[in-house]
Amino acid sequence: MRAFLVFTGLVLAVCFASGAFAAAAVQKQTITEKRANYTLDVAYPRTGLKSVDAVLEAWAKGVAHDFLDMAKEATAEPGPWAGELSYEVVRNDSAMIVVVFTWYTYTGGAHPNSTFETFNFLLPDGAQLELAELFTRQGIDRISAISVARLKKTLGGPDGMSDIDWIKRGAGPNAHNFAAFALLPRELQITFDAYQVAAYAAGPQEVRIPLSQLKDVMRPDPRAPVASFDCALARSDVEQAVCSTRDLARLDRHVAEAYDEALMWADEKPKREAVRAEQRAWLARRDAMCLRAGQPLVACLMGAYQQRLKVLQGGPGGE
Repeated sequence: MRAFLVFTGLVLAVCFASGAFAAAAVQKQTITEKRANYTLDVAYPRTGLKSVDAVLEAWAKGVAHDFLDMAKEATAEPGPWAGELSYEVVRNDSAMIVVVFTWYTYTGGAHPNSTFETFNFLLPDGAQLELAELFTRQGIDRISAISVARLKKTLGGPDGMSDIDWIKRGAGPNAHNFAAFALLPRELQITFDAYQVAAYAAGPQEVRIPLSQLKDVMRPDPRAPVASFDCALARSDVEQAVCSTRDLARLDRHVAEAYDEALMWADEKPKREAVRAEQRAWLARRDAMCLRAGQPLVACLMGAYQQRLKVLQGGPGGE
């Protein structure tokens, strides 16, 4: 799976064929707890690279903490609750470390659930990459089109476990739909959770796209900030501030993705208009609040975007 990965104008040499690469020495870390009414078994890797390990450890411990907090209400009927986090290091070379986690849970429902979380780290600095930082807007559109076509072929039809509308919702051109991705040397691997594009009985789905089909839509510098708009065209003070840091550009993009998803699920015109009006009102409040004289613009925008994202995602502590 290892070869030369080419970002347009940026070459990440991965000399696996000759054996000239520096793989991280991965050690398995575990968190376990067993009670009469639940069991927790968490595993995550330690690579020896501080920037990578800090992210993986914090996320895995967060998963464990959330399960144990929820398990305070666990019962042993119809069976003990279970939480099991496993992982696979699917790439470990001189260019990237990529980890795919599977989070299996049973909390007393009709059936267990499994979800996937992936982490793609660019070396040597361990920068964590998101799909929209690797591919252009046209690239996301192409990834969506290929995924929809593949899933339609495998899941569609009168005897299938999905339909084209379901597939288009779960694999539409929104980078959030492809959050569980793994950038391998020759291909892009995307995993869709159960229910995302098909019925539970169909299980998780996977699409693999050769990078040869995407090389012309890869961004030249994956470390550069990527907002929901073209940063090369940023003119206003707010736009320039958004594009000034990677974290703020990500938040801007995440808010835009959550907004697009809210529009998608608003199945009636009045609901869609309400979502649009609420977003316009928030943009006006954002500017009015953060453009005041003496206000630290980037810090203010960070708070405004974080709060808005909570609202759009239905979480606590929003506006």
